[in-house]
Amino acid sequence: MLEDGFRSHRYSDIVGNLRDNGFLTAEDVRKLLKEYTTTQKITFDCIDDEKAKIVSEALIDNYNRSRS
Repeated sequence: MLEDGFRSHRYSDIVGNLRDNGFLTAEDVRKLLKEYTTTQKITFDCIDDEKAKIVSEALIDNYNRSRS
């Protein structure tokens, strides 16, 4: 999902990378970032379950990459 070697501490970069790799649309990213700035929480209510799972897995993968 995320590009090899990619890692970031910014949520917008992570979802942008997923968009660049074809997993999310620009509209998905807009919705996710709007939801995040409004609630200050990462929520997936604004996208379908399949895409929510992709974002969730990418966040976990990014966390593991950042830890090592």
